[in-house]
Amino acid sequence: MKTHSKTKFVILALLVAFSFSCSPEDGATGPQGPPGADGTNGTNGADGADGTNGADGADGNANVQTFIFDTSAESGSLIVLMVPEITQDVLDNDVILSYFKPANSSLYYPMPGGGYSARYITRPYYRVGQFYISFHNWDGTDYSLPVGDILEMKIILIESSSNKPGEANQGKQKIYNELRQAGVDINDYQAVSDYYGLAH
Repeated sequence: MKTHSKTKFVILALLVAFSFSCSPEDGATGPQGPPGADGTNGTNGADGADGTNGADGADGNANVQTFIFDTSAESGSLIVLMVPEITQDVLDNDVILSYFKPANSSLYYPMPGGGYSARYITRPYYRVGQFYISFHNWDGTDYSLPVGDILEMKIILIESSSNKPGEANQGKQKIYNELRQAGVDINDYQAVSDYYGLAH
């Protein structure tokens, strides 16, 4: 019985001694293991939709260009402006809006229409690469514009999304319908520029 107790005591003493001898502070630091594999990058979020130049219409049309001309030195009954962007395709399918700013007003007047103080009538004409404005008295005779009477002219080209063969003028009508449904008066330059996000 004493031998059995001594054996238990010796085993218990060895276990206690062994547990103290295996303290983590005593052993030398082992070599560093190989680096783990890099984690995979997360996928990028989807890009936001590109902003458009103006409000998107029902047909997705957002291609609008504005051309500004200094006409303060122009005079006579006809002004001719060179606009290379007016192509045959533009004439056939797109909408062209035009406005002028008289010297004595901060407003832009639509063309065709009456001029400042109703002194004359403007009539625009378009050809490939050219924009014409003729001036008339109310009786239809030519009106001679004095130098400096009109400071600036703006031409807005609104590209149609319906320019397939056989659809001539359908794209134009869609643009006019879109503007009308949005309550935009095409004779009001500020309303048109606000709708398309154009600088005034």
